[in-house]
Amino acid sequence: MSIITTLALRSLVLFLMVGSVTGLFVGAALILRQDWLTRVSKFTNRWVSTRRMTRPLEQPMNLDFWFYRYRRVSGSLMLVGAVFILYFFIARFDKHSVLSSLSKNALIPPALMSGVIDALVLISLIGAVLVFIVSLFLLFRPSLLRGLEHGSNRSSSLRRALKPLEIPRTGVDEYVYRNMQWVGVLVLLGSLYTLVGLASWLK
Repeated sequence: MSIITTLALRSLVLFLMVGSVTGLFVGAALILRQDWLTRVSKFTNRWVSTRRMTRPLEQPMNLDFWFYRYRRVSGSLMLVGAVFILYFFIARFDKHSVLSSLSKNALIPPALMSGVIDALVLISLIGAVLVFIVSLFLLFRPSLLRGLEHGSNRSSSLRRALKPLEIPRTGVDEYVYRNMQWVGVLVLLGSLYTLVGLASWLK
């Protein structure tokens, strides 16, 4: 296991241990001082709407005019990029060396890693071919892209997809308020078990 992987795992374990210590304090507070939870919940239980955060993502950004106005420059750049990707993955890409270097520092089996590499290469090649075709249309027959442009430039709103997140759910809070001591015992035991397990692994 490499040094970077070891440091990443130790950092993750330390982060989980800090969470376990926090869970110990929360569990003790639920058992001994229920009024603390009521005071803290007044500040933490604030409704945060995702509508304001996702609103900038729903504003359309029209860049088509730039590509058509400078179609020779944009088409040439796209063509050069597509040709370079095709040349690299067809003539220069060495799968065996990449697979051997990745298998040394990874916990993923080589067979699975080989499948992932093949999938990434296939996706890159398909994307490069599509960009190559679009760049040719953009350079020589940009009018043929009008139909594709009207079909792809459709606005999609995130409001319907994120609507379930906008519904308040207070069932868990009500259950905790009704059974503070039992929940505190479970949180305390779970945090203690996690902390001991992580500390023994860290040694």
